[in-house]
Amino acid sequence: MTIVVGYVPGEGGTAGIRLGAMLAESLDTDLVIATVAPTPWTNPSMARVDAEFVDWTDRFIDQAYSEVSAYMNSYPAALTWRFDRLDHRAAATALAAHAAGIGAAAVVLSSTGDGQLGQIVVGSTADALLHRCEVAVGLSPRGYRSPRDGLLTRVTVAIAGDDPQDRAVLARAHELADTMTAPLRVVTFAVRGGAMYPPLVGLAGEDEVLDQWIAQSTRAHEALRADGLVADDTITDLAIGRGWREAVDSIDWMGGEVLLLGSTREGPLRRVFIGSRSTTLIRHSPVPVVVLPR
Repeated sequence: MTIVVGYVPGEGGTAGIRLGAMLAESLDTDLVIATVAPTPWTNPSMARVDAEFVDWTDRFIDQAYSEVSAYMNSYPAALTWRFDRLDHRAAATALAAHAAGIGAAAVVLSSTGDGQLGQIVVGSTADALLHRCEVAVGLSPRGYRSPRDGLLTRVTVAIAGDDPQDRAVLARAHELADTMTAPLRVVTFAVRGGAMYPPLVGLAGEDEVLDQWIAQSTRAHEALRADGLVADDTITDLAIGRGWREAVDSIDWMGGEVLLLGSTREGPLRRVFIGSRSTTLIRHSPVPVVVLPR
C-alpha cells in the first residue's frame, strides 16, 4: 500500500512530501517520490530528439533527486522510500499510471501556483488527477508542515448527510482511521449560498432553507449512528455558515488532520471524480485533503 508523491523541483516545495510521509508512516508503508521528465512529441522515433533537450531532462531529474535526497535525510531510517523517474508528456497520466501499476494507495501533490500559505491550490496536474485517477488523490496546502512525530492525528470525513453514497464513504473512512489508529470525525457542511440583493426568496426564506438543511443533516447523522455506520464514540459535527469560509471556520481543526472526501456519483467507476461542491471545499480546507475513488 505504497504512497506516491509527485515532486517537481522548485514548485510547491516539500509540502507534498510531508503529507505523503505522514500518510506512509501512519499506514506503516513505504513512500515513492516520483518526478516526471517531460518528453517531446517525436515522430517517428526518439532518435531525432535534440541532444540538448535530453541533457536538460537529465539535469531536471538530477536536481529533483538531489532535493528529495537532502530533505529525506531528516526522516527516520524506518521510513523506507525511493525515487522514481517517469518519462511522459503528461505528468498526471504518468503519475496515475505509475500509482496503479505499483498498487499505490494514493497519489499526493503539493499545491502549486499562486495562493496564500495554508491554502490548497489545484493546479493542472492535480485537476487532471481529481477527474480520472484510479487511486486516492491527496493535496497538501501551500507551506504545509506535518506534526513533528509524523503521524496522522485525526481523519475528518465530509458527507452530504442524506446521500446513499455516504455509507460507502463512511465505511472506507472507518477502515482508514482504524488502520492509522487515528480518531474519526464525521462532518456535514451546511452552507447558505451568497445572498442576492434582494434575494429572490428573501433573507428569511434563505435562513429557513438553511435551518431545514441543518435539521435534515442532524437527522441523517442520527440515522447513520443508529444503523451502526457511525460509532458511539465518533464525533459528528455540522459546519454551518453563510459561506464556505465561515462554515469551515465554525469547527475546530487539528495539526496532522486530513479531510477525506468521496467522489461524486457522476464519476467513472473506480476513478476519482469531484463536483463543484467538493472543488469549493478543497479550496477552503485548512488541512490536507484526500479524495477517494468510487
